[in-house]
Amino acid sequence: MQRAPDDIRSDLNTLIEESRSIFPKLASRLDEIRCWIAKKKSGLLKSKPHVLQFLEELLSDATFWLEAQLLSEEDRNTLFAQLTPTEQYWYKVLFTNWINERDPKMPTWKKNLMAGEFKANDKSFIDQVCQEIESLGGSTLNSYIADLSMATDFIASGSRTLPLCVQVTTLNDIHSQNKQREWQSTLTYWGINRALFVSFNPRLTQVEQRIGLSVFQHSDQIQGNCYFVDSIDK
Repeated sequence: MQRAPDDIRSDLNTLIEESRSIFPKLASRLDEIRCWIAKKKSGLLKSKPHVLQFLEELLSDATFWLEAQLLSEEDRNTLFAQLTPTEQYWYKVLFTNWINERDPKMPTWKKNLMAGEFKANDKSFIDQVCQEIESLGGSTLNSYIADLSMATDFIASGSRTLPLCVQVTTLNDIHSQNKQREWQSTLTYWGINRALFVSFNPRLTQVEQRIGLSVFQHSDQIQGNCYFVDSIDK
């Protein structure tokens, strides 16, 4: 059940105050989000499901991250050991980077998200691909921030538990070459050194399973500092 916008605002304000003196960069990043929704009426926000989902996900991630930082090193290691490889990578590396670095895409995605231009039309498809990877014994993680800021539809790992950032697009995307270049540039900016760009023919049967197998295998095979492109077209 989706939480009320006012409850989300309250939790966001509380988290900002809790982190301001000990992790000012987290407070600053959260304050950017607070300012984004500050003048938006609750009724309007209720009509923006992706905005509310993003806010709830951000609060969950930020709360977990903050609580983890406040633990002793031994307790923090114990906590992270309970997470999947993709969750560990998210909280230890990517989410930490997002807190500490400027997000050049934030002005654009905030505008698009609030305008309802982020439809997530491929969510069901991505979910099926992730289910296939998990059925093979891997792990996956979907994140609004990874998608909106880091050119990553999802993070996955195979049997060797090596996280891989994945971008998926159809072969008939006329901007695929430009999309690949932007993908590589974005990954470099965020310090992502293992990634896979998959283009596919949507008319193929069982294409979700084929993409899932490709991601699972490449997660085990791709070496560090490698951006690999795969095409599934027949």
